[in-house]
Amino acid sequence: MSTIRQVSRMLVTNISEAAKGDLILGNDGQIKEMVLRQLNTRRIPGLKGVAVINRKGEVVASFEGDGEQRSIENPKALLSVRRFTEVKKAKRYEYYYPITTEKRENNNIKQVPLGVAFVSLSRRVVLAPIQQARKVAALTVVTITLLSILGINLLAKKMAKQIQLLSNVAREVGAGNLNVHIPVNSKDELGQLAHEFNKMAQHLREKLQMQKFVSKLTVQMIKDTVATDGHPSRAVKQDVTVLFSDVRNFSSIAEHLDPGEIVKLINVYFDIQTRLIEDHKGIVDKFMGDQIMAIFQGPAMADNSLRAAVEIQRQIRQINQQRLQKNKTTLDMGIGINNGSAVMGNMGSSDRMDYTVIGDVVNVAARLCAVAKAGQIITSYDVAKRVNGSYPTSRLKSISVKGRIQKIEVCEVDYESDILT
Repeated sequence: MSTIRQVSRMLVTNISEAAKGDLILGNDGQIKEMVLRQLNTRRIPGLKGVAVINRKGEVVASFEGDGEQRSIENPKALLSVRRFTEVKKAKRYEYYYPITTEKRENNNIKQVPLGVAFVSLSRRVVLAPIQQARKVAALTVVTITLLSILGINLLAKKMAKQIQLLSNVAREVGAGNLNVHIPVNSKDELGQLAHEFNKMAQHLREKLQMQKFVSKLTVQMIKDTVATDGHPSRAVKQDVTVLFSDVRNFSSIAEHLDPGEIVKLINVYFDIQTRLIEDHKGIVDKFMGDQIMAIFQGPAMADNSLRAAVEIQRQIRQINQQRLQKNKTTLDMGIGINNGSAVMGNMGSSDRMDYTVIGDVVNVAARLCAVAKAGQIITSYDVAKRVNGSYPTSRLKSISVKGRIQKIEVCEVDYESDILT
C-alpha cells in the first residue's frame, strides 16, 4: 500500500509542477495536453482519473483513466487543500496536491495558490495485489501446515515403530534371547539408541560366552568384587569337599582319533559330568585335559559329592552301552573324593587370575583319583564317615601321598547297591 501511495504522490506532484506555469498564463489547452500525456505515459494500474483545478475553482482538465473527460463535484471545495492529502472512499483512493508559486513581498517569500492537482485510483485494483498476496500467504500457510502435519505423522509413526521394535527386542533379551539385532536406519537419537542396544546385546553375548570359560566360583567372585566397589575378595580358609574325575587310558584312545573327534568325544562325557555335579550343588572348578576338578560346599557337601559321583558312574555305564551298540568309542572314569580344609581365593598374576582352592585336601583328592580304576569311586575314610553309610563301602589298602608321613585310609564306594539311608 505504501508503494501505491508513493507512486500516486509522485504523479500528482509531477502534474502540479507541470501545470504551474500554464495556470499562471491561463493556457488551459496546454494543461489538458499535459494531463493526457501523463495518462498515456504512466499507465498506472487502477487509475480512475486525473484533474487540474485553477484558483477560481474551475476544472481546467479532468479525464478518466482511459482518456475520457469526467466531471468533478464541487471543485471549489478542493481549494482548501494545503498539502498532499489522501482520501479513502468506498471504491477509490483520491490524492490531492496544492499547486502554488512563490511571490516575494516585503523581503518575504509568500506561497500563492494557483489551484489543485487531483489523482483517483480504483480501490479494487489497488487492493487486488494485496488480496492476492494474502491468498497466496494463506494458501502457503495451509500447505506448510498440512505438510508439517503429514511429516510429523510420518515421523511419529517411524519413531513409534522403532520404539516398538526396541521394546520387543528388550523383552527378547529379558527372556534370555541374546541373538537379537536392531537395524540402524537413521543417525538420530533413536538410531543411536538402536546402535547402543546392539552393542549391549553383543557385550552380553560375549559375557555369556566368557562365563563358559571360567568357573562359577570365579563368576561369583567377580560379582562380589563389583558389588564392593572393585575390592577383590579376600582369601578364606574353609572346609570343602573336592571331587576329581579322570578318563582312564585316554592317551591310548586319543592316538587313534582325529583332533576334532577327540574334542567331540571328551565333551560328551564332560557334559554329562558337569550336569550331574551341578544337579548335586557342586561347582566345576576347572577342566584339566581329560580331568575335571569339582568343589562342593555346605553342610551336605560330602553326601552331595558322593551322590554326584555315583550318578556319574551309573550314567556313563548306560551311555557306554548305547555307544557300543552303535560301534562308537567309549570312555571310562576313575573318581576320587576328599574332604578337608582348603584356602579359597584369587590365584595367579596381576594380569591373569583364577578364583580356586588350594591345599592338602586338593592334592589328596587328585591322588585318590589317580589310583581309582575305570568305574571306581575312591574316597578318603573321612568322607565315608561323613555320608553316614549312604552307600556300602569297602576299606582299601592305605596309600601314600607325597609330602605326608602317614598314609591315608581310603574306601571304595559300591554304587551298584541302592541308597541304604
